[in-house]
Amino acid sequence: MIGRSKEKAVFSLFLFLICVFLMTEVVQGQQIWETGSYPDEAGFQERKKHLLQRLSEEPFGKKSQGTATCPDTGLTFKTWAVEGETVYSPFTGRAFTQGPTGYFGARERAKDGQIVRFGGDALKKDLIPAIARLMLQPSDSLTKAWLSIPGNLQQQYHFAAKNWARFYPLLADEMDPGWKKEFQQAVASYAANDRPSDGYRKYAPLSTPHDLVGEPGKLLGGNPKDGGTENHKIMWRTSAWVYAQYFPDTALISGWPVHEVDSLVENYFRVFYQKLLETGNGEYDAEIYYPHSLEGLMNVYDFAKKESSKELAKAIMDYFLATLAIKTYDGAIAGAQKRAPQQINAGGELSGMLHLWFGSNKISSDHLPSVHQLSSGYRPNKFTWDLYHKNFPLPFSMKVSRPSYHMDQPNQGQEYFYGSQSFGLGSIYVNKLDNPNQQVLWSLVVKTKDGPKTIGGGQPFHLGPGGHSPYTQTMQQENTLLLAVAGTSRKPEVPSAEYSSRASIGRKPLVKLPVPDVAAGTFDEWFEKARFQEAAWLFLPKDCGDISQKGQKIMLQTDQVYIGITPFSDKFYWLKSSGGRELKGKQKILEDYLVLVVEGGLSGYALEVYEKNDFASFARFRAEFVNQSSFRKDEEKHVLTYHNMKGDNIEMTYNNLGLRARGKINGTALDFENWSSGAGYTSSVLNTGKGYFEGNINGEIFKVSLKGIKISYEK
Repeated sequence: MIGRSKEKAVFSLFLFLICVFLMTEVVQGQQIWETGSYPDEAGFQERKKHLLQRLSEEPFGKKSQGTATCPDTGLTFKTWAVEGETVYSPFTGRAFTQGPTGYFGARERAKDGQIVRFGGDALKKDLIPAIARLMLQPSDSLTKAWLSIPGNLQQQYHFAAKNWARFYPLLADEMDPGWKKEFQQAVASYAANDRPSDGYRKYAPLSTPHDLVGEPGKLLGGNPKDGGTENHKIMWRTSAWVYAQYFPDTALISGWPVHEVDSLVENYFRVFYQKLLETGNGEYDAEIYYPHSLEGLMNVYDFAKKESSKELAKAIMDYFLATLAIKTYDGAIAGAQKRAPQQINAGGELSGMLHLWFGSNKISSDHLPSVHQLSSGYRPNKFTWDLYHKNFPLPFSMKVSRPSYHMDQPNQGQEYFYGSQSFGLGSIYVNKLDNPNQQVLWSLVVKTKDGPKTIGGGQPFHLGPGGHSPYTQTMQQENTLLLAVAGTSRKPEVPSAEYSSRASIGRKPLVKLPVPDVAAGTFDEWFEKARFQEAAWLFLPKDCGDISQKGQKIMLQTDQVYIGITPFSDKFYWLKSSGGRELKGKQKILEDYLVLVVEGGLSGYALEVYEKNDFASFARFRAEFVNQSSFRKDEEKHVLTYHNMKGDNIEMTYNNLGLRARGKINGTALDFENWSSGAGYTSSVLNTGKGYFEGNINGEIFKVSLKGIKISYEK
């Protein structure tokens, strides 16, 4: 019996090795831009093991229940009632009237008793485990019943639609007779006069109702005023694209005939892709939102019946992932981001997605990947794989010209990025405060044995390492970054657009604050006032490495990287959490970070970052940094001059009347007007901006462009 088990195990291992060999042979025969060139299918399959099962075990259907409060006990419980209906306390049996049902709860019931409208956006999360459960248990009647509630079918806002567009081609045939008809009727009538996130809140009325198809002639079918963010539009339009290829010819999508929707939406994405190749996208490297854009595009790639649709979706995903991969270290995005959380790289959907595809560290261990990725045939190509794993000559520098958010104006932000084997450092010069809560002006990601660590900071308007304070300006040369903070000048007689943007939230004068006692009862008040502190903060992860100091120089030693920090003032101190009090709200950031606070009317700091292997020892690095790097500050003229260990001379002039510093690097002035030679990405391995995408890995060069309705690949 034991011998037979061994024989079976050996045979299974033999089959596995044959499969790996065959997959390797297939990969070797593929061009590096093709999906089939993905080099780690065996690893991908191993990483995704049991994840669909785990996802199917996640609860769903609870968010959309309302909350009621027992009048006798004060205890709460969940109900399916609409406000004003009679409910019964499970604790005392008393009948009472249901009050407000909460953000997600039921809003309206039809005459036949079925719920036809919910609030909020519960299906952003809830629909995913339901899909997983039905994939594994197609006869699960309870899940089918929940998926048939009219109020759920009516939820076709962006996040829900992106999930329904995965469900429909996969599982619609498993549903009860008549379900498809009811679903198609919900899609046919879908239009929203308020935002899905409004709940009980009401913002300004929409200029045009939101729907699946959008407005012809607008970027991705959405007007700049309130037509939806970039990822919202991608989710809506990709869903309409899938529906159009699966619904009967007589069906409607948000009032549009199916055949018109198919050609209209495909053209939206053709125009969008061409703009990507010319200017880049407005919602670049969005840690929070890229996963949802990619999932919508995966729906088209996996289910489109037209080859042109599938090819176009693949090309857009390839662009997103390649431009993301070049800036990513172990699942964490380095440098600037448009639309990111204030605690950068905290782990979430993107971290899980990158882990599954690229085998990188998973920043958040409790996050499960989406059913989209688990059931998709899309894979990143070998070119993207090599960018992600930095399989090309290092270090490298990259310049990127970023467009306006709606991609109608090129070169509205000038990004600079420096990548090495163990770290990435990047920053951006911007001339407009555009969603500053989610704009990351700069960041440094350092690889460690415990996963990636992200360092960021600036004037503490957002009280975290992310967010764009109008008082913060940066300047970068390779592995050296200068950051400066100062107040806003008095309004000039003829204010520039850049000044007006800065003054929109940066008009208040900055204030001096005493060194706080975190354990004291006055810390709450101090922390809130710190939003306008005359200081620059630097957020260092607590478990990043060992910190030492000599004079006005601070050194950080990690297991792979050495960092030198030079405060631009002798008035600096560390802000640390204290065991003497409970931190609350935004103060909780101190549980994860040590904060260097540099005070002064013109404050800030310089960072120099090096690979550990560049020096014989940390003592050697420390000695060279202390003796060779230097700075001068002319506070009256707002000029900072920094000389780094490489011999670069960086002169930064803080701009009190705008958002971008001026300056010179080794005597050459910054030229924002001619930042990137191709008006997009300029680097040794990835270039865009001239109407095509060019990749160059170890001398293997290819170009991707749009020719008519075809995606063209040329060696």
